[in-house]
Amino acid sequence: MDTRLSKAEHNHAIMPKIFPVLATLLFVAAGICAQQDLNTAIMRGVWQSNRLNPALFPEHKVAIGLPGAYTNLLITGLKYNQLVSTDANGRRVLDVDKGIAQLDAQNLIRENTDIETLALGLRLGKLSLSAAHTVRFNAFLNYPKTLPQLIWQGNAQFIGQEVQFAPDLQLFGYSELALGLALEITPKLALGGRVKYLSGLGDISTPRTDLRLYTNLDAYELRLTADFQANITGSIDYKGFEEPQVNYEFGQFAVNQLFTSNTGYAFDMGAALRFHKWDLALSVLDIGAIQWKDNARFYRLQGQFEYKGLDVAERLLNDDTTSVGSVLDSLETLYRPQEGMAAYETRLASRYYLSATYQLSKKLRLGGVFYTEQYRGQPFPALALSATAQLFPWWSIGGSYGVRNRRFDNIGAHTALQLGPAQLVAATDNLISVFLQKSSHSANARLGLNLLFGKN
Repeated sequence: MDTRLSKAEHNHAIMPKIFPVLATLLFVAAGICAQQDLNTAIMRGVWQSNRLNPALFPEHKVAIGLPGAYTNLLITGLKYNQLVSTDANGRRVLDVDKGIAQLDAQNLIRENTDIETLALGLRLGKLSLSAAHTVRFNAFLNYPKTLPQLIWQGNAQFIGQEVQFAPDLQLFGYSELALGLALEITPKLALGGRVKYLSGLGDISTPRTDLRLYTNLDAYELRLTADFQANITGSIDYKGFEEPQVNYEFGQFAVNQLFTSNTGYAFDMGAALRFHKWDLALSVLDIGAIQWKDNARFYRLQGQFEYKGLDVAERLLNDDTTSVGSVLDSLETLYRPQEGMAAYETRLASRYYLSATYQLSKKLRLGGVFYTEQYRGQPFPALALSATAQLFPWWSIGGSYGVRNRRFDNIGAHTALQLGPAQLVAATDNLISVFLQKSSHSANARLGLNLLFGKN
């Protein structure tokens, strides 16, 4: 037997116990279902377009936005069909090793969910007023392939190498109360703005992301070089190696949690220009931040740490009096992160929309939208072209083709159906994912219901 491999395999067994917090963060984010709402930005005459540009307002005196939802998911490097295999009995089984093999060097999970509770808009001549409440959840996980390799497969494959394996994580939710105003400067130009009060529900984030592991080729010692920090507010209880607990459920909340002492402010700005058959709109959204102060904690690991795994292995194999619990106690003493309480800030991802539509005929309107945002050091641009047919005065339907997340297979659809004062709005930027969920890297959907009264 190759003793070198057996000792490395022992380190393989030890590694998942060293950083339970990392494993917890990875699987919390990976277990959830970019805020690029392209089809809604092209739609006109629906209340939901006001959420993307405060200068856009339906041609009605009163607009009531009833409960609705928007969600968008992006996963790079891995699809469901690449994570499962068929066993000898024809059953679909989870194959983590197969999934890891499909990962890129860097992989991204990005998700946004907006739960729109209630909104109200009033048109008073050239002035329009609006108020809305939304509960929003945002998730961002950028992780190297080496992280699941170490957690699931161990460090035997990296003997003699130093590997970086820290994730960059931002997972948070907040309640948003918005007040907006739009003014028709001229019959062709409208300007709008919106102020938003934010109340944080919970947050997990990593402002420092340096973790490097070296496995010595000769003595099989582990050397960890660390400058890693996790900020946590109301999300995770860390009670040591044996009890990392997750108390934060992404996308779920209780009414009594809607307003907390973790607060912040943000604002939106927009402009709309109409001339001849053209309709142009420009907006900047979510300029602001949340201050986390109530029960805001951090867990920090800094410096260089060495662990002689071979010595512990020999003790476990040759000494009946040595228990696994005592080994974990010694590991926890060596690797336990520094804990503390400190307030911190989360900046929202500012979003930018530029859209245009052209009334080609009475029944057909063409459109296009460009979107971009910069979040945690990464750009997220997107572009879409669309066509919308007004089949009846009460029903419009359209389709779009978009380029987003460096993919060119984004075929979208949108529709607005009005029966009396009730208006149903539905849109998706990726229609393919509705039918091929297990083979898709992204999913996107919006559903809304409005009541419109007093059309101008």
